[in-house]
Amino acid sequence: MSELMPWLFGALLVVAVGIALWFTLRRSRAPLVEDRYSRALEMWLSGDKDGAASQLRDIIAEDPTATDPYLQLGNLLRETGDPRRAAVLHLGLTVRPDLDPGKRITVGLALAEDLIGLENWQAAATVLDELSAKAGNSSHYLWCRFAQLYGAGALPEAARALDRAARHGAQEDREAFRSAYASFQLDRALQHLRGGELNEARSRLRDVRKIPAARARAAYVKALIAAREHDVETAIGIAGDELQDSPTELALFLPVLQEVLLQTGQYAKTIPILESACRSRQSPPSLWIALALLYEKLDQRDKAIRLLEGKRGDPRFTPDRAAPYLRLLAAEEPTSDFGRVWELLATPGGAQGWTCTNCGREEAEIRWFCSACRSSDSFVQQACLAQEATDFRPSTTPVVSPSVPAQH
Repeated sequence: MSELMPWLFGALLVVAVGIALWFTLRRSRAPLVEDRYSRALEMWLSGDKDGAASQLRDIIAEDPTATDPYLQLGNLLRETGDPRRAAVLHLGLTVRPDLDPGKRITVGLALAEDLIGLENWQAAATVLDELSAKAGNSSHYLWCRFAQLYGAGALPEAARALDRAARHGAQEDREAFRSAYASFQLDRALQHLRGGELNEARSRLRDVRKIPAARARAAYVKALIAAREHDVETAIGIAGDELQDSPTELALFLPVLQEVLLQTGQYAKTIPILESACRSRQSPPSLWIALALLYEKLDQRDKAIRLLEGKRGDPRFTPDRAAPYLRLLAAEEPTSDFGRVWELLATPGGAQGWTCTNCGREEAEIRWFCSACRSSDSFVQQACLAQEATDFRPSTTPVVSPSVPAQH
């Protein structure tokens, strides 16, 4: 035994030195890995997604036990259009036994987003059901639940999910969810109206009656319902009483109102409404031109010119905006130099539709919720994208899917 002691002590010394060296190397390498991970996230946030993905893959190759690089690489793959590979990565993370509860929730929600991206609504519902008890009031969970229900076609349930989020979500996110709920329900009201389901449209209006920010749009929908029912007096009353201080919605409703009034010969009734609306600094140029054209119908050109002179210096008052009125003036003197030059031009027309600024989806009529990317308040008129985008967008905060990388 005494002969083995020196050898045993020597072996233990070698092992101890090896363990100490391993811990030393691991500790020295950890900051380097953390630095590279931080750089990867910075590259992602700055728009270099390919570079970020390459960096994350290198980190994973060096340390396959890492969790955050796997998680964010999956999120990046989903964001760049590859939710299937993202789901494979995130599903692999869910079976790791060493994940702490908080990280397990984060990974589960990432997997739910992948499945939503794959339009596998039932699988996403199963994942969210499993997370409900522990993450049911987190904003990320509530957004995913809404997206899953909407994708599955359960619109009433999706609306209730947004309403619940506005009531029970994180305090700092409740207003955004409340705004999204109002936009979603009002958009549903529009779709009911366009489908001839007027009672359903009214029901959606009742859903948002206690939300102050929804009043102008709700009045717009009510006015559309009145116009659809040929209730001219109610339509005029709503336009005059409830939309005068909301030039955006009044501008949207004006063509409908004018069509109804022209059919009855009462178009002059819109003049006081327009005169009041045009005094607002927020009134869009389309209202000015509409009023100028109405003055022309009544042989009151002096009023039309004074109105437009009062808009001198407004950067939104461009030849494109004034085109309908200029076209009328040119038609009076077709042989004049102005008329001849005007005929040479490709004269601009009115807005032909609406475009979602988030995903590019196009719609023929105004929408307050995008069915493609599930964003709220993201549509602008196509003719307004360059010059007047803000005129047709309310000051509400859309709810956005929380897939932006976070520093760890």
